Amino acid sequence: MGTNKKEESKEQYGIDTIHYGFTENLESLGVFIINLSPIAEKYDKVIMQRTKETLEEALKIIDVSKNELKRKGKKKTSEFKLTEEQISKLVSVFEGLHHLAPFQIELLYKSSFVMLVSYFDFLISDLIHYFYQIHPENLSGKELSITLNELKLFDNLTEVINYVASKEVDRVLYGNLEDQRGYFKNYLKIDLGESIIHWDRINEAIERRNIIVHNNSKINRRYLRNVDLSVIPGKTKNLKEGKEIGIDRDYFTIVFDEILIAGIILTQSCWRKWRKDDIDGADSQLVEDMYDALLKEKWTVAERLGLFTKECKVSNERNRLFLEINYCQSLKWQNKKDELEKELEKFDTSTLSPIYILALSALKSDRDSFYKNVEKAIIVDKMEEADFMKWPLFRELRKDRDYEERVKAAFISVSQKKQK
Repeated sequence: MGTNKKEESKEQYGIDTIHYGFTENLESLGVFIINLSPIAEKYDKVIMQRTKETLEEALKIIDVSKNELKRKGKKKTSEFKLTEEQISKLVSVFEGLHHLAPFQIELLYKSSFVMLVSYFDFLISDLIHYFYQIHPENLSGKELSITLNELKLFDNLTEVINYVASKEVDRVLYGNLEDQRGYFKNYLKIDLGESIIHWDRINEAIERRNIIVHNNSKINRRYLRNVDLSVIPGKTKNLKEGKEIGIDRDYFTIVFDEILIAGIILTQSCWRKWRKDDIDGADSQLVEDMYDALLKEKWTVAERLGLFTKECKVSNERNRLFLEINYCQSLKWQNKKDELEKELEKFDTSTLSPIYILALSALKSDRDSFYKNVEKAIIVDKMEEADFMKWPLFRELRKDRDYEERVKAAFISVSQKKQK
C-alpha cells in the first residue's frame, strides 16, 4: 500500500463547505414546504368537503338527522333498520371515498420533519469527520479495529484514516444527543452555546423523530422518559404512552429555527477553534447568516446569532460593527426598545465611517441624519443603489414616499460632482 503525501495533506472539504451544505439543506427544505403546503392544504380542504357532502348524503338515505344519529349512537342496541335499497345506496355513496387520502399536510410536515432532524445528524457527522481530517493523529490510541482484508481494499493512508474516522463517527452517532454533546464539549473542547441554544428542544425533536420513524408515531416510555415536556409548545397533558403524536406548522417552524441556530453556532464554534487562521472567513459567514435571517424576517434567529457574536473574537472592527448592527436590527423589528437603546449607546459615532452613521440613523429612525449622510456613504463607502433598496435595515425608511426619489437624487449628485 503506497502513501501519497500530496493526497494526504489535501482537505477533502472545508469547514465552509460543511456550513454551506447544512444551510443549503435547510434552505431547500424550507422552499419545499413553502411550495407544497398550499397544495396539500387545498387538497385536504377538498377531501374534507367531499367527506362532509358524502355524510350528508348518507344521512338523507337513512332519513336521520345528525342530532338523532348522536342520540341513537349512545344507546347500546342499534335502532337502525335499513332496507336493501338503502344499503346499496350507502355502499355506492361511500365507494367514492376509499381512494382518497386525507391529511396530506400532516404527511408533508411529518416527512419534512424527519428530514430536518436527519440534516442535523449529517452536520454532526461532517464536523467530526472534518476534525479527524485535519487532526488524524487524534485517532491514535482509540480502540478502532481494522482487519487485514479491510486494509487491502485501500490505496493509501488517507483512505485508511477516512475509514477509521468513519467508524469513530458511527460510534458517536449511535449514542443519544446527550452523548454527542458530551463528545463535542469534553473531547473536542467545543463551546456548545448552552446559554443560547435550547438543546432540550432539539433533544425532544430527535426523540419525536425516533418514534415517528420506528414506532408509527405512537408515544412510548422512552420518549416520556427522555424528553422535557415543558419545551413542547401548546398543551402537553395529552402526551401519554400509546397516543399518536404529530407535526403541525407551528411546531415544525419552532424546531426548524432551533436546529438552524444550533447548526450555525456549532459550526462557528468548530470553525473558530480548528481554523484560527480563518477567523475572517468565520466572521464573514456569520454576518451573512444574520443578514439572511433578517431578509427572511426571522428576527429571533438573527437575535440569538447576535448573542453568540458577543462571545466571539472577531478579526477586525468592520466585521464587529456589521455584526453589532445586524443584532440591533433584530431588536428593532421585535420592538425591543430598551435593549436596542442600550446597544446603540455603545457606539462611538466620532470614529465611524458614513455607512455606519447611516445604519445608526436608520436604527434610531432619525431621518434627517440619514438623508444627510447618503451622499457621504456613496462616496466614501462605495454604496450602490441596490444597497439602499434591499438592505433590511432601511425597510422602515423605504416606506417614505420620497425615499427612492431622494436616494436616486443623491446618486445623480455624486455622479455630477465626479464629472466636474
